[in-house]
Amino acid sequence: MRIEEICAAARISRGTFYNYFTSLERLFEVLAIELSHDLNRALVVRFDDVSSHTEGANAAIQHYLNYVRRDPAWGWAMVHLSAFGPSFGAEAWEACYDSIEKGIAAGEFDVPNATVGRDLMTGTVLATVRTMLRPGGDQSKPEIVAYHVLRALGVPDARAKEVADGPLPGIVIA
Repeated sequence: MRIEEICAAARISRGTFYNYFTSLERLFEVLAIELSHDLNRALVVRFDDVSSHTEGANAAIQHYLNYVRRDPAWGWAMVHLSAFGPSFGAEAWEACYDSIEKGIAAGEFDVPNATVGRDLMTGTVLATVRTMLRPGGDQSKPEIVAYHVLRALGVPDARAKEVADGPLPGIVIA
């Protein structure tokens, strides 16, 4: 996609485009934040209510995958926008990093650093989203994916199973 194509579709001049965005990449960053902000905000608010970082990671994974099931168009937008920047946008990328970092500090996660943990989590969720959205794609249950990501983060087997199979805290998306 080129800026000229976007301007033509939006019926705006190239100058108008540059009044708002410095580049095509910046447009995609803003779109990713706009499309995922309400879900991210709801998850971050919910993280304050859960008793552990393991439960927060589980909730984020399962809610993202459930959201994609309910809104495949949103899921495809996230897949395409993630190709131009951080998975699920900078806001989700940073929140995931912070959560993993806190989980490491609390002794819940056993990964070398927050970057590795964030990449494990966001990369697996993004790959699962792509698989779910493809025709005939595997419809893995979110709790199974969450369980395996928690295990990859170093959460002990019994704890990962308990959290992934347990009740998922509700979220309110504005």
